[in-house]
Amino acid sequence: MTSRQVSSEQKHFNTLMVCLLALFLSGIGAAALILHSVQQEELEARRMAQFYGRHFSQKIALLFQTLSQNLHPIYTMLVLQKGNTHNFEHIADYITASNPEIININIARNGVVTHVFPHEENKKALGHDLLRAEDRRQEANLAKQTKKLTLSGPFKLLQGGTGLAFRQPIYLPSPPEEREKIFWGFAIITYRFPEVISERIEFDMLSAAGFSWELWRTDPVSGKRAVLLSADTPLDKSAQRHEIPLQNVSWHLDICPENGWVNKKKLFLYISIGFSLCVLFSVAATQFATLINKNQEITIQAQTDSLTGLYNKTSFLELLEPALKRHLKNDCQNEEERLFLCVFDLNNFKQINDTYGHITGDKVLAEFAGRLSREISPRDFASRFGGDEFVAVFYCVPREEWLLPEKLEQIKLRLEGNYDINGKQLEISVSLGAISPKSDMLREKKEHLTLGEFFLEKVDMAMYSEKQTFHMLENLCTSENSKEKQI
Repeated sequence: MTSRQVSSEQKHFNTLMVCLLALFLSGIGAAALILHSVQQEELEARRMAQFYGRHFSQKIALLFQTLSQNLHPIYTMLVLQKGNTHNFEHIADYITASNPEIININIARNGVVTHVFPHEENKKALGHDLLRAEDRRQEANLAKQTKKLTLSGPFKLLQGGTGLAFRQPIYLPSPPEEREKIFWGFAIITYRFPEVISERIEFDMLSAAGFSWELWRTDPVSGKRAVLLSADTPLDKSAQRHEIPLQNVSWHLDICPENGWVNKKKLFLYISIGFSLCVLFSVAATQFATLINKNQEITIQAQTDSLTGLYNKTSFLELLEPALKRHLKNDCQNEEERLFLCVFDLNNFKQINDTYGHITGDKVLAEFAGRLSREISPRDFASRFGGDEFVAVFYCVPREEWLLPEKLEQIKLRLEGNYDINGKQLEISVSLGAISPKSDMLREKKEHLTLGEFFLEKVDMAMYSEKQTFHMLENLCTSENSKEKQI
């Protein structure tokens, strides 16, 4: 069996595994899609319910705030006149004329109704003791004890119909000291219910949007849930609840979609779509994965040097240009880290090729690239620029203008030294040129050069200066060795 046959069988096996994996993943994907769709459906329904619930709760609270303010002139009159009811009917007539939902306005001295307007339609309310009436006393006493305006009802009225009442407790100074205030009675305004809400709050919008809803309160007598208004459709037990803080009491608005938080028709549609996608995915996934892998291989091959795995020259220059622009834009203001453009060149690499052959030379280059790769941080990048020349961008903290950063010195030391190539111990030395580009250098830049080409020329000059120093020292050592042999 040839290696080509083995490779072909391996490919068929991999294709089969991908196909099986695709079938498995398609099932998981379909289930995940359905689950996600259901969750999104429920999330959207809850979001809309939250929006409508909050909107209507705020509208009801604002409405009741407005309604309660109609009582303020009566309260002010009684306080300023120290309980004198003079001008009561005149003020009450003015208030009711502009508010058709008002049933009556009352004054209850010590909790007993003594004045009512309009009188004829509501005279049955006169003499009614709010602090003793079974269906009134809890909320009347709440207003008295808290000294706060309190909403009461809805409740059945003695004169017929159903109403909501705002009760404002009135406390007046006690003579003669006028320091401690004592309870005087109530100022009360009563509205028709449910007209006062239904004619001002458009609950039909909730039903039109597909929601069931209930507006309710806790009955102060029985302590049970008392539904005030509701939609025609039943309310689900999992409905959202929105508390409506009113005048010294709280009402509640419960809301949920008429068809539940998840629409069953849409759920069936999602299952059908998921099944179809499962079939399509199982057919297409293998081809798609193969195409992706090939594209990745092509992209990597186009960007990297085949021998070393580092960036090739073209890719390095594409990365270098924007990096230099960012560096120069900061104009070296960042004193902690600066961009350093570096060139590494292996000394006497031609001698290695001539002595041990090009295969050994290639392995030296690959080993050098491996060592260089281990020095690369996420911000740095490096390339084989050609032959035995490598370029890299490092971000380093500089020391003095004429000295390399310590980081680059340490990198150079780790790149040099003994290389074990096929059992041969080769001593490799490296020449390094490095500069940190500055804006004032651009005065020397020629127009036809890019930033990368210009600064690479600069760093090449720095590297060749070090390389010449290396060769001078090497020749000096060789000359001294020859003299010693002659002696």
